[in-house]
Amino acid sequence: MQPYIFLASRYIWPRKADKKNTTKLLSIFGLSAGVITLISVMSVMNGLQFGFINDILEIESYHIRIYNVDDKEGVIRTLENSAAVQSFARFYDTQTLIQSGHRLDPVMVRLISEGDFRRDKSLIKSIGIEEDHVDIAGDFKVIIGAELARVLRVFEGDTISLLSLSGRSFATLRPDVIDFTITGIFRSGYFQFDRSMIFISDEHMSLFEHGAESRDKAAAESNEGFYLDNRKIIGVKLKNRYRDLQTIFEIKTAHPNAEVVSWRERNRSFFNALRMERVVMFLLVTLIFVVIGVNIFNSIKRTVAEKLEDIAVLYAIGASEKAVRKIFFFEGVIIGFISGLSGVILGLLLIVNINEIFMIFGIAAMYLLMCVEFIASTAGLSDGFSFTLFPSDYFYLAEIPVRIVLPEIVTVFLFALFAGALSAYFASKKISVANPTEYLRHE
Repeated sequence: MQPYIFLASRYIWPRKADKKNTTKLLSIFGLSAGVITLISVMSVMNGLQFGFINDILEIESYHIRIYNVDDKEGVIRTLENSAAVQSFARFYDTQTLIQSGHRLDPVMVRLISEGDFRRDKSLIKSIGIEEDHVDIAGDFKVIIGAELARVLRVFEGDTISLLSLSGRSFATLRPDVIDFTITGIFRSGYFQFDRSMIFISDEHMSLFEHGAESRDKAAAESNEGFYLDNRKIIGVKLKNRYRDLQTIFEIKTAHPNAEVVSWRERNRSFFNALRMERVVMFLLVTLIFVVIGVNIFNSIKRTVAEKLEDIAVLYAIGASEKAVRKIFFFEGVIIGFISGLSGVILGLLLIVNINEIFMIFGIAAMYLLMCVEFIASTAGLSDGFSFTLFPSDYFYLAEIPVRIVLPEIVTVFLFALFAGALSAYFASKKISVANPTEYLRHE
């Protein structure tokens, strides 16, 4: 094996007296650039998609949802005794309109007890609010998203109004307006939640079930508490969300009549769309390897044509065609290995420091625009410029999210190695000098 690798490396990096083969160097740089590009694109895409998925699961969806449970206390005992469960909460979701001043906006209302809110550590972490600042218990308190607060132009301590519908039938519905005091503003980084989600105490659930007018009557009914409690959903957070099927089996075994839904099923269409997006992007970027593979193929074919004299010498001393083919095959393997390894190292360095790199480019662009602004304002052509790396009108992020997935890095490296090896295999498939002695005599 070592003689093949030695000869192959000599063909990639010839002696100083020989002519440099820039085609192979370009192949190495091109394949390495493809690896860097693919690692960067996939890592940023993973960062964005995993961020979306985590926000959806931790804030809105939960890992498991349990509906319409007759024996709620029994289900709660099962969850408390399960080693896979991290936390659980009872809540109710509804939609209504929110008003501040003359502006009306649709919102999704989550009614949840303050105790369950505080116990859900992952929820508190995801919405960026401290546990001590969770204050929804008592009289008409609400926590709203930062984007919703910005649109409504409200702050902590201000009052907003929620619409409640009174009436037991559609024909008798009548709107009521209930005032709530803002006790907290959260920012999750997921625009939909920050723009249209609010948290209030489940103590006010009757307002959205029957309206302000009938809430006293509803509370007086003997079965009302049971009715409202039965409307709540039990949301379960797992220590490992991929153990959802096993946990569902445990719950269904203990409570066969419970309706249990996994996060996979609830968000299937959205997660499938994200998965398809990743696959398509991966396939598109890997076309770089096809282009560079053709370049490697042509480079090795050229090397074969230039080294016919060396090939004739090898044949003359007894080397077989298979042995000669191995030399050029290992040349492609070396190109693929060097390109893949250097691309992985440079790609990881780039992606780990991508926000710092963008910050440097942003500062440079800002100073450049300041120079342009100064020149333009001196000439009386403009009143001013403004520059932001991620304008809030188009981007809802403060920095580029990155997530490095080790199996994907290994796959990209193997793609580069495979591209070099496969190109070399086909380029060296037909190496033949019919009469080496005669060929050397004429040379």
